[in-house]
Amino acid sequence: MMLESSLFLVANGVSIGITLFIAASGLAILFGILKMLNFAHGSFIMVGAYLASTLLSAVPGYGIAAFLGIAAVAGILVGLAGLVVDRVIFRRLQGLDEAVALIATFALMLVVDGGVELIWGPHYISVDVPQGLDGAIFLGPLAIPSFSVLLLVVGVVLFLLVDLVLTRSWMGKTLQAVSDDRWIMDILGHNPRQLEILAVFFAFFLAGFAGAVLSPNQVLAPDLGRHMIIQAFAVVVVGGLGSIRGAFLAAMLLGIAESFGSTVMPSLSLYLGMIVILILRPQGLVARRISPRPGFWSWSWLWEGLGSAAKGREGATPAGVSGKSVPDAFHSAPASARPGGGSVAETACFILLFLALVSVPFWAGAGLVFVVGIGLISAVFSMSWNLMFGFAGVASFGHAAFFAIGAYLSAYALKYEPGVSFGFVLAGAFVLGGLVAVPVGILALRRATGVQLAILTLALAEVLRVLISYAPALGRDEGLSAVPRPSIGFGSWSIHLASDARYYFFLCAACGLMIWILRNVCRSSFGRTLRAIRQDAERSMFLGINVDRFRLQAFVLAAAIAAYVGALSAPLSQIVTPQVAGISRSTEPMLHTLLGGAGSFWGPALGTAIFSAIDYGTRTFAGLSEFIMGITLLLVVLVAPSGVAGLFRRLLRRLFSARSSGAASVPSPAVERL
Repeated sequence: MMLESSLFLVANGVSIGITLFIAASGLAILFGILKMLNFAHGSFIMVGAYLASTLLSAVPGYGIAAFLGIAAVAGILVGLAGLVVDRVIFRRLQGLDEAVALIATFALMLVVDGGVELIWGPHYISVDVPQGLDGAIFLGPLAIPSFSVLLLVVGVVLFLLVDLVLTRSWMGKTLQAVSDDRWIMDILGHNPRQLEILAVFFAFFLAGFAGAVLSPNQVLAPDLGRHMIIQAFAVVVVGGLGSIRGAFLAAMLLGIAESFGSTVMPSLSLYLGMIVILILRPQGLVARRISPRPGFWSWSWLWEGLGSAAKGREGATPAGVSGKSVPDAFHSAPASARPGGGSVAETACFILLFLALVSVPFWAGAGLVFVVGIGLISAVFSMSWNLMFGFAGVASFGHAAFFAIGAYLSAYALKYEPGVSFGFVLAGAFVLGGLVAVPVGILALRRATGVQLAILTLALAEVLRVLISYAPALGRDEGLSAVPRPSIGFGSWSIHLASDARYYFFLCAACGLMIWILRNVCRSSFGRTLRAIRQDAERSMFLGINVDRFRLQAFVLAAAIAAYVGALSAPLSQIVTPQVAGISRSTEPMLHTLLGGAGSFWGPALGTAIFSAIDYGTRTFAGLSEFIMGITLLLVVLVAPSGVAGLFRRLLRRLFSARSSGAASVPSPAVERL
């Protein structure tokens, strides 16, 4: 009996692995050629599935040949769409930061998801298996679904063909050479662009073909793409970025791990296996082993250097290095980034903005007050991610995990400990978020960088989401609802924040306090050091700055602030679900930061305001909100990579330059503060 059960789990794991490989093959090829992880890959898989469902509905009683033929047609249509995407978007992303390219493709995902919902609607669609494949094939005691056998054959044939083309054909070898050194291939007379266009078409064709072939195994819905992209990322990153053989091996291992883990916690094994492999081999299964990052790690890093951050390890600039060699962030940082550099005008603008926010309950309805409150929380949440990415250069895709820690701590304390002090809850959330971030930061920053770091933190956040959904004390998938509003005060003197207006006023004060703290951190020597690291990490390391230490400190502080605003969000919405730790919440601060301007202190708040306005204005139209948000973010990333704040800064510089007569123009400090 044990043997039969094990054989069934292995067979099921192979079936899952084949599904994962079919979904991830196009993504692996695209990264191998363009060195770009396409966040919209899952959305184009979804487009292929929807196209197949529409085409198959016109062919009643279709068989295997018709099914595969329509899948090929769907793949070709998606491949043609991929050529348009390459022409309009991918070409402009070459040479940009990896994180910026990821965010741009995430914006493309929003556009595609919104378009799918506008065209096909929000309802669910199912696709029947081809005729003759609705039964099972028996191999001894094992009963294998006939359609799974078809997928197994398709997956193996697909792997062999792709591997043969990439490793044995002239075209594949030339593509690999272009990927390794585009400049040399250009000198030798090859046209890299034509080969890249062919590779892009093939990658998108595989995405559409995968969606069509896998459609009978899926329930088609507008969020299908987001589910598929997480699995595809797991396969590609674990296997080794750009390796089709690594993707196949990783898919098999992750599929078997998920099959055996399904008896305990379904979907958790996939992320745990992904985390273990990324920790042991950050470069992936099929890639040259790389050494751990140089240097040592110490717990004292959590507090060292906070007072004299801009100095070297011994407290001074290394001997023989002139002051001009110090990264520009030390000497040419905007006035707003220096201690005491804030102007009266900036302070006055902040006070006026604060007063405008406080006045909202006096003239707006309860719905708008709630929306503005959510916007305040999102703004501070995005500012915390900006401290990590815009200042320190650390791209985490799992920031929502810390938000969820604070939200659940607050909801649980207020619901089951009615007499608890809310100030104590906020302080506890801040401390707990920071404490959890210490081992996570050491683990992630030590073992991974760039894309691997982003995917590792995403996997950690997904593990937390799954664990929460299985925790009875936290309400499982339903979460904690009917969270009461807190009271603030000491002893007999207290104010109950039961009304929406009262809690909103408290929220303004709490968020304003955190913004003030963040502002002082960014204007301190610690903040200037983070700017220098973001500008040139290798140069900063040469000057004696412990880059890993400061990045860890920024990671921990950002996590603590995220937990703090998470604790504020629970009484506002009065419900907390596991989705607060999901990928949608993690990408929220990224979108706001990139739209407003990474590295600009007020950029994330500006991006939050724009997104909140779009979301509020299109809330009654299914899919329109995502579509407009995606288009807006794409335009900003492609036209103004520095964000809306950077665009305003350039416009103001031109204005000041136009007003200058003869003499060299020096931008006003107010311009640099944007």
